[in-house]
Amino acid sequence: MDLSLFFAGTAGSVPTPRRGLPALLLRAGGDRLLLDCGEGTQQQLLRSIGLPELDAIFITHYHLDHWLGIVGMLKTFDLRARERTLDVYGPPGLKALFHNLKPLIGRTYYPVNVHELEPHAEVRFGGYVIASFPVKHRVDAYGYAFVEDDRPGRFDVEAARRLGVTEGPDFGRLQRGETVNGVSPGQVVGPARHGRRIVYTGDTSPVQTVEIYAHKA
Repeated sequence: MDLSLFFAGTAGSVPTPRRGLPALLLRAGGDRLLLDCGEGTQQQLLRSIGLPELDAIFITHYHLDHWLGIVGMLKTFDLRARERTLDVYGPPGLKALFHNLKPLIGRTYYPVNVHELEPHAEVRFGGYVIASFPVKHRVDAYGYAFVEDDRPGRFDVEAARRLGVTEGPDFGRLQRGETVNGVSPGQVVGPARHGRRIVYTGDTSPVQTVEIYAHKA
């Protein structure tokens, strides 16, 4: 899975001429996830990599500098004639926030699903989860951890050839765990590799949950 991060905003409380408010774009395979959506996020994206068709937005907490950009972004998607569902996740209070924003957002012609997460919840995507964890802030706030599923070990092509395995379907059978002509997967496939981990804390004072979720991130 291709995995990359784009820092769309790294300032706090107020933007600067060069830095937008908190927003991190996580690209995992074909998925596009936005962590926080501060004021001006869509402009930061448009002037750099372009505004992607997001699959989900995760909000850490409800101070203005972490979500105010979401209103304009939702309307931009509407003007693009978006049809795909957009999922928005956050701590308890997200549904009340969207209820209060309804007069500003109005009706969208694509579904927007709002999900309030419990602490230590996991949202499953293809090949990974996004896990929420509580952090220490003046208000209820979460961090989020991208946790990739463990990956198969590396396939040793040269070892397979030396053992007489023919390239093609037999390579695939070995990688799926089958024995081929007396050659076992353990002879040509290395140990499983731990999935990658990325942790986004949002705003927090030092707290042990960050240490736990960030272990080996």
